[in-house]
Amino acid sequence: MAAHALENRHRDPALKISARTREAGLAEVGFVQRLVQDTFEQVSTDRSMLPGLRFADPVGDPGWFGPDSAMWYLQSHPSGLIGGFVSLMCEALMPDMAYAAIDHSDFFTQFKRRGGRSGSFYWATVFGPADVAERVCRNVHRYHEVVTGTRPDGRPYAANDPGNLRWAHAGLTYGFIRGHLLYHPRPLDRERLDEVVAGFARIHAEIGGTDLPATMADLRDYYRWVAPQIALTPQAKSTLDFMFGKLERIPVLRWALVDALPTWSRDLLPHSAGPTQRLIGRQFMTTAINGAVKLGGEPWVVRQARKRFS
Repeated sequence: MAAHALENRHRDPALKISARTREAGLAEVGFVQRLVQDTFEQVSTDRSMLPGLRFADPVGDPGWFGPDSAMWYLQSHPSGLIGGFVSLMCEALMPDMAYAAIDHSDFFTQFKRRGGRSGSFYWATVFGPADVAERVCRNVHRYHEVVTGTRPDGRPYAANDPGNLRWAHAGLTYGFIRGHLLYHPRPLDRERLDEVVAGFARIHAEIGGTDLPATMADLRDYYRWVAPQIALTPQAKSTLDFMFGKLERIPVLRWALVDALPTWSRDLLPHSAGPTQRLIGRQFMTTAINGAVKLGGEPWVVRQARKRFS
């Protein structure tokens, strides 16, 4: 289900966009491009989890993946930003995760800072030397140990629950790959995408995940199995309303996010977009994301990490 959608970049039929609609959207492309560049820069420079870290040392240390890996290739492009948003939206549709966000996260009060912390975790584990990757995974696992509570129906929840970690792994992996396939000018093939799924499984196993999907086929099978547990709870709706509310003035970005979501999740969303809107969002985000790459180049993390091999 989800994996099939991941591999098909042009799932929607070709749609004609009127000149008037296109001109109206073009006024927003420059703004969205600057937004993408600024957000990517903020996420890639937030060192709150990594004080004093330098990615350039030690020389020759490949870390967990190395410069020729599919993980480096995928994560060095800002198409992953879409993946981060998609994963947050998918997480909200698992009741335990929605309750944990309401009770424990600063997501609603420090939205960008929360994104920066998540971004710095993946910069460290993908591009950092091995000891840094291990250290940040220990820190995250330790933090998750205190994220516990009780749902209104009396059921306990815990961030370190294997099922919740598995769901978070699937959503994040899906999101990053989906964003990559939609917006990277030279996307990876199926075999390399399997490497990406396995790479994220490696990272998430280090923070306590077990029985994690490790291939594209595994992701498809997992989503089929977990579908009955997914629900739009009031807590999930609050999270999604908050996220979409931030995009009220940027409809093309909202349409692009809906376009990137798994088909099954769109049926649950309180916010939607039609096929033409999704196509407009996709086309304009392609322009904005790849324009941001031309303006900003590689993030400092990647430039520093490459110095270990120069």
